[in-house]
Amino acid sequence: MLTLWTLALTAALAAPEMIPEVTLDVVGRTAPEIELQTLDGQRFSLAAQRGKPVVLSFWASWCGPCRRELPELAKYAKEHPEVRVFAVNVDRERAKAQGFLRSVPFDLPIVWDNESVALGQWEVMSMPTVFVVDADGTVKWRKSGFSQEAGLTELDATLRGLK
Repeated sequence: MLTLWTLALTAALAAPEMIPEVTLDVVGRTAPEIELQTLDGQRFSLAAQRGKPVVLSFWASWCGPCRRELPELAKYAKEHPEVRVFAVNVDRERAKAQGFLRSVPFDLPIVWDNESVALGQWEVMSMPTVFVVDADGTVKWRKSGFSQEAGLTELDATLRGLK
């Protein structure tokens, strides 16, 4: 006799996979172009940053770890002017990003990806996600999440390893 639980389990096992297991990682590839506005209305182009290493941190107003990571990135950027650091906000509503910035002040240029264009091109699945792009435009490193204990040690090691 089939129970309702057995029918539900059978249906779940036969259901198509909704999220592919294999993703196309951007590390090792030419960085996908980003051409967006900044929160203050300026034009941002990733291609215009060539010649120096670039750090991109994707974040959202609802992201708890972003509250710790972004001020650390701003401090890092100030101490390492040879690296360009940008915070890519993915909130749909500007007011949410601005509310976050009032409660967590940090000094980084904010690129606004409210239509998730860059989010999709860069295959970002969680917040925060940080990328390092070398001076030639190749993605060298990707990290999701932020550990207060580890801080930016992996990021710093990656940037120091760039030629």
